[in-house]
Amino acid sequence: MSGAGILAGLAESDFLADVDTHDRDTARLALTLAGGVALGFAAATLVDIALGGLPHTLQELLFDTAANGMFWLTFVALAAVIAHHRLSAYLTGAPSIRWRLLALGLGMALLALTPVVIADVLTAPAGRSLESAWSTIAPNGLVIAVISTLLLIPAAAAEELFFRGWLLRQTAAFTRRPMVLIFFTALVFSAVHRDFNLDGFLTRVLMGAGFAYMTLRLGGIEFSAGAHAANNILVVLFMEPLTLDAPSTGALFSFGSLLSDAAMVAGYVLITECVARLPQLQLWAEVRPQEISPMTTRTPSFG
Repeated sequence: MSGAGILAGLAESDFLADVDTHDRDTARLALTLAGGVALGFAAATLVDIALGGLPHTLQELLFDTAANGMFWLTFVALAAVIAHHRLSAYLTGAPSIRWRLLALGLGMALLALTPVVIADVLTAPAGRSLESAWSTIAPNGLVIAVISTLLLIPAAAAEELFFRGWLLRQTAAFTRRPMVLIFFTALVFSAVHRDFNLDGFLTRVLMGAGFAYMTLRLGGIEFSAGAHAANNILVVLFMEPLTLDAPSTGALFSFGSLLSDAAMVAGYVLITECVARLPQLQLWAEVRPQEISPMTTRTPSFG
């Protein structure tokens, strides 16, 4: 395995163990991209049609979650068939999906990110506040909050299935350099959200890098799916309800945003390392020690 520095051991992640020659085949990759996009859009369109009779606010929320989630799920399902992998291979390197690890990622990320998000909102320019954010969905704010919490978890998991599941593994078919795996997938993740304001783009790059680190370190997307859902829930509840994909409208770049991004990344690394280093958390989340990637490459033992 190749890699450099402290992250070198991530190249040995269990999540990449079964990446093989089928994943490296460029003809299969081209077929996956063309067929996945076509079938994904078809599936999302069917969901959109089915939602047509709902009230506008609920329809928009459901489209952002159900339709987008169906697109990513359909894409990866086709990719699995073409590459001769089980769909679960894009979810975890463990023998079965670690649902408690997903719940742990959700809970720990909420604890770590809530102070960062609230501080960001309270120090935002005039016109953006907790009250102004919620005014867009009043008087049904509580209902929307409950629905958002329920729907954003599977929606985030579907995004993780594509970006940290399929794309990360597909990139690993051509290189195992951890920095390339982390930041290439993070750049694609940010670009797909179509927010090219420097603040928003950089935030999503760093967010995607954090999710990729979680995936490689813990051997699957369960923890990153929970953390991703926590981020989206906080955005919906406190920052930009129902507009997760809306372009930023503020300044091109701000020092305050940079501090928030740094705190976010630090929080992601901290909660990941808590799981990787604390046997009590591993036991509760049903994570086996061998599923955790080392921080440096393993040295062969002699004697």
